[in-house]
Amino acid sequence: MCTAPSIRAVRSAGSSSRRRSTPSDTSPVKKRRKTATPRSARPVPKAGLVEYRRKRDFRQTPEPSGSPSPSRRERDRIFVIQKHAASRLHYDFRLELDGTLKSWAVPKGPSLDPTDKRLAMQVEDHPLEYASFEGTIPAGEYGAGSVVLWDRGTWRPEGDPQAAYRAGALKFSLEGTKLHGSWVLAKIRGGRRDRSDQRSWLLIKHRDGEARPARKFNVLEARPESVASGRTLEQIASPVEPVVAGVRLTHADRVLFPAQGTTKLDLARFYESIAEWILPHLKDRPTALVRCPEGAEGPCFYQKHGGPWAPKAIRRVKIQEKTKAGEYLVVDSLPALIGLVQIGILEIHTWNSVVQHLERPDRVVFDLDPGPGVEWRRVADAARLVRERLQTVRLESFLKTTGGKGLHVVVPLRASATWDECRAFARRLAEDLEHAEPKAYVARMAKAERKGKIFIDYLRNTRGATSIAAFSTRATPEAPVSVPLAWDELTPRLRSDHYTIASLPRRLADLKADPWAAYWTLRQNLPALSTT
Repeated sequence: MCTAPSIRAVRSAGSSSRRRSTPSDTSPVKKRRKTATPRSARPVPKAGLVEYRRKRDFRQTPEPSGSPSPSRRERDRIFVIQKHAASRLHYDFRLELDGTLKSWAVPKGPSLDPTDKRLAMQVEDHPLEYASFEGTIPAGEYGAGSVVLWDRGTWRPEGDPQAAYRAGALKFSLEGTKLHGSWVLAKIRGGRRDRSDQRSWLLIKHRDGEARPARKFNVLEARPESVASGRTLEQIASPVEPVVAGVRLTHADRVLFPAQGTTKLDLARFYESIAEWILPHLKDRPTALVRCPEGAEGPCFYQKHGGPWAPKAIRRVKIQEKTKAGEYLVVDSLPALIGLVQIGILEIHTWNSVVQHLERPDRVVFDLDPGPGVEWRRVADAARLVRERLQTVRLESFLKTTGGKGLHVVVPLRASATWDECRAFARRLAEDLEHAEPKAYVARMAKAERKGKIFIDYLRNTRGATSIAAFSTRATPEAPVSVPLAWDELTPRLRSDHYTIASLPRRLADLKADPWAAYWTLRQNLPALSTT
C-alpha cells in the first residue's frame, strides 16, 4: 500500500435503423440499438460534456464531439496524456471515470521523481473518444495548437475511485507505454475559496520500483515522441498532408473507426488497395451516401443529392424525380472514391440500375434483416431458401454480407424489366415465404411484427432505393465491410460483420477465384409472375 503525500486534501466536494429505403438529402442515420446497460454501468448525464462542447466549434476543429459512455470494468479504464502546444506548452492528464475522461492540465508534465509535486489544474471533462486524438487544433479555436498522444494505457484505482475523487485524494497505478507504477492526484487546500483554487491539484509519483530521481532521468526529455504515430510535436505542427490517388487528405490522422483506431488515411489506403474489387460494383450507378464527419461514433446523415460539398472528381448526373430533377453522384474512379473518404463518407449505397439504363434495373436484391432474437443460423437458412426459390424459376443468385446483421441475395438481370416489374417479383417471392412460414418470415416493414422473425425486404427494388455496395464499409466503430461470398462459405461461424478493413485484405489475397466471377457475365430475364 502506498502512503499518502504530505499535503492536505480539502474536504470532500459535493456530488455534483432501420434505414429507410429512400432517405432524404441529409436524413440523420439512426444508430443501431444497443443492449440494455446494467444499473452500475449506466452513462453519466449529458451535462458531463456541456462545458467541453460549449467551448468548441466542431465544424472547425478535428476534435471529437463525443458523448458520455457507460462506465466499464475497473481493469478496462483508460488513461491518456497528451502533450499540448497551446498558448503555453503543457501536458493534459486524463483518467476515465464515470463515462468521461476527467482531465487536468499539468504545466510541467509528469515526473518520475516522488519529490516533484507537479501542479495539475482540473479542466472540463472530455469524451472517451478524445483518448485517440492527435493532430492540430486550428487557430482561433479553443486550445489552438498541436497535440501529441504522449502516453496511454490503463489505470487501476486503490479503493473506491468515485469516493477518492470526491475526497480529493485519488490514488492509482498506471500501466502505460511510458508511465508505470503508483501515483496520486491530490486536491490542494488553500485559504481562498475562488474557482481557480477549487481546480488546483498535485500530481505526484509514489515511491516504488518505477520511481527515478529527476537529476538522473527526465522522462519528458527522453521520450518526446507520440505513442500512436512516433511523431514529435514539431512534426505534427508542420504536417505534410498525404496524397492518395491524387486526392489531398486534410485531417488525415482523424480517427474514423475508434475500435480499431482507423484513421482517414487508413481508410483511403484501404480503398486504394481494393480498388479493382470495389469499383466494378460502383461503376455507373447513382448513389446514396452516409456521411460521418467526426467518424463512426459521431453524428451521421444520408446524402443522396450532390452539392458544392462533393469533390470534383465525382461524376454528376441529373435524374428526374416526382417534382424536379435531382443531381446524383456516381463514383466510378479511384479519385472519386478517395474523394468520398476526404469528406467523411463511411457508407456507399447504390441503385439497382446504371445511368445508361436508368429505368431498367439490372439486378434484384433481397435484403434479409433479422429481428430481435433471431439466431445467425436462421439468417443463413433464409438465404439458402431464397436461393432455392429463385432456382425454381431458373434464376441464379449471389450472396454477400451486409456488414451489419443480415445478408443480401442478389440476382443479376438483363436490363429489360421495369422497376415496377422487379418490385412486384421481389414482393411476390417475399410474401410467398411469409405465407409458407409466418412464424419465421415477414414481408412488412413494421418493426412490431418483426420480433423473432426475418424481414425479407423487397423494397430495395423500388426506384430510387439503394442497398449497401459490395466492399463498402459500414458506419460502426469496428469498421465492418459488406463482402461477396461463395454460397459454400455460408457457415455457422461466419457473421455479417465478420470482415473488417483490417481482415479483408488478407481474404482477398488468399482467394483463388472471385466468388462472384460469373455475376458479371450472367444475364437472366425476370420471369413473369404467373410462373413464380
